[in-house]
Amino acid sequence: MPLVEPKFDSRTYREILNEVLARIPAHNPEWTNRSDADPGVTILQLFSFLTESAIFRANLIPDRNRKKFLRLLGQGMRAAAAAKGIVTFRNPKGAFEVFTRDAGDQVNSGNVPFRTENGLEILPIEARLYYKRPLTENRRAEIEDTYRKLYASFDLPETDIDFYETAVFEPATNGVTLTSLDISRETKDGALWVALLSRPDETPVQARSRIANRILSLGILPALDEEGCALYPLGPTASGERPELIFELPNTSDERIRYETADVTIDQDPLSGPGIAKISLPGASKLGVWRDGPLTAGVGGRPPSLEETADLDRLITWIRIRSPQIDTETEASTRQLSIPLSWVGINAARVIQRTEVPAEQLPNGDGEPDQTAVLTNKPVIGGETFRLTVNGEEWQEIDDLMAAPPEVPKRMPRLASESREETQIVDSSKVFSLDVEAGLIRFGDGAHGMRPPNGASIQVAYSHGGGAQGMVGIDSINRASNLPPGIKVSNPVPTWGGSEAETVEDAEKNIPALIRHRDRMVSEIDCLDIVKRTPGIDLGRAEILPLFHPKLPRQTSDGVVTVMVIPKNDPEQPRAPRPDQIFLEAVCSYLSPRRILTTEVHVRGPEYIPIWIAVGIDVVPGFDPGPVRRDVAEEVHRFLSPLEGGFEGKAWPLQKVVDILEVAAAVTRVRGVAKVTGARLATATGGELSEVPIEGLELPYLKKILVVEGEPPPIDEVRDGEEVPVDETGEAPQIVPVPVIPEEC
Repeated sequence: MPLVEPKFDSRTYREILNEVLARIPAHNPEWTNRSDADPGVTILQLFSFLTESAIFRANLIPDRNRKKFLRLLGQGMRAAAAAKGIVTFRNPKGAFEVFTRDAGDQVNSGNVPFRTENGLEILPIEARLYYKRPLTENRRAEIEDTYRKLYASFDLPETDIDFYETAVFEPATNGVTLTSLDISRETKDGALWVALLSRPDETPVQARSRIANRILSLGILPALDEEGCALYPLGPTASGERPELIFELPNTSDERIRYETADVTIDQDPLSGPGIAKISLPGASKLGVWRDGPLTAGVGGRPPSLEETADLDRLITWIRIRSPQIDTETEASTRQLSIPLSWVGINAARVIQRTEVPAEQLPNGDGEPDQTAVLTNKPVIGGETFRLTVNGEEWQEIDDLMAAPPEVPKRMPRLASESREETQIVDSSKVFSLDVEAGLIRFGDGAHGMRPPNGASIQVAYSHGGGAQGMVGIDSINRASNLPPGIKVSNPVPTWGGSEAETVEDAEKNIPALIRHRDRMVSEIDCLDIVKRTPGIDLGRAEILPLFHPKLPRQTSDGVVTVMVIPKNDPEQPRAPRPDQIFLEAVCSYLSPRRILTTEVHVRGPEYIPIWIAVGIDVVPGFDPGPVRRDVAEEVHRFLSPLEGGFEGKAWPLQKVVDILEVAAAVTRVRGVAKVTGARLATATGGELSEVPIEGLELPYLKKILVVEGEPPPIDEVRDGEEVPVDETGEAPQIVPVPVIPEEC
């Protein structure tokens, strides 16, 4: 039987006013002027307004009771998640010094504060990203004869000359949409080259001396696609089978072209999510570049040629970022991997949207069981930033107070073979529990956890923050406090992970699920409930596929569960949203402690199958054909949508074929359509189809639709050269990259 929320009074302002006006003849019959201009009526209107406000506030009391019931059930509401990001510090015109900063610096996006999570050394240098861009076929045909003659000495029988242009990789500078470069597939040598440059007022020799033996903080953001992650039995999160990045510095001790692997510490796999690589730079004598002649610069394994750029005179050294390549055979296979990067930059630090409270005095201890205290600011960011002291002694946080030992230690006799003396169990009763969403601190009752002594001073230091306010675009974090003069800060990539707190209504809906599964993934519906509670993501759809392995879709896989998730919004592809790797990792991390350890869990995004549709219609007389054709196109997009598709408008089901007759049926529901004269359907290649099969994690993605009056056009006119190219793989020859002068310098 559901609990009915009581209401003390449901009357509105108008109902209260009408009631008191109706009582005037009975209590004061001589009051005949009851218009709005009468002063007495004005007083009644005022008190009616005040009464309505009091009723509204009184009706909110059950809301507090509902929160109390949730806490009694052990189901606290999910707190708002704090957004995270990366910022870079620049020293364009400040002192020619290395500034060391500890973690905790405050930077701001408007009035929204962020704090750095790692310290760094701000080096007084600049950086630019270069890569060896392959030539187009037309461009290659134009220059091949000339350049083969120039580089004839490199044209040996066992090698093949291949030409490239030195290109600058320019990351996005505004908005929330990032560019990307697949350094494995879109470059000639499978590498991204970071040119460390001196500032315009210093020489490379001066800069080498200044940054020698320092730590370079290199931030890396991969192009976050839907590669997926996995949780294996009895093991931690395993984020796919990704290649590792290698960071190398030139070895310029002689003229041989050699590279040494840099001494690097990385806080996270840079191909699974944003990471900071701490590179230990060598001494000034090892920070250099080779002296190349006009016909050797940029050839073979050398860095890209900068002969036609303004950076050559400021070049300090290079950092080469690449995937592992051992020999020619391995290199050929490695080039088939995808290593997409969206941004790389120096002097980088992680940030989180939070505000610090260095000290807050709570009510003194009262010596009573189950003492509670509520923090002034919430939601609270728990973890290492939260510190509570009682009379100056730090107490520890615990998840369940019922698991805490009593404040009076139990005494146990030792075994007779050891000693007759008694010993005490280690006292660990000085604990508390914390509800981060409500900011509620609870102490023990004496039997389970210590009670703060009567009159004890209780202080806390903590951070608070979270919510959608921390989700900001590129270069929105541009103010900082307590930075040295001349230091500028910016965020080169959008922030991620911020989300609003769970409402009371949503928490109440989850009560039956919580009682059923107790935060453990046992059944299919348990897994779905837990996925929907994942913090820090904007989930649009989740599907649970038991006994299904994403790489073995046609067979039953015992002990395997695949979770398909789709975000609610995707700026790059709004009609077919794809989860990025941060989204998938967030789900994976939340599921890891809640799954059965013998279960293998895969978290994936959908695999979209592009389709093209042509529809012919007759318009009802009197309707404007233009809006009707537009509405038909929108209806077909909605009908095939992964979030609100299908006839029921919930989502296009998995493993449901796309039938052109069903598409035509959806078109007939559009207002103004008299008749569907025909409909055509096709995929990226081939001719017209009556239906497109959908298997596994596949979902349809309507690439283009053409709506006309009369008979629909042939499907090739709809595709109009938009066919998806088919990947062609083969053995890569041993090549010698050779630079050419770009068309524009």
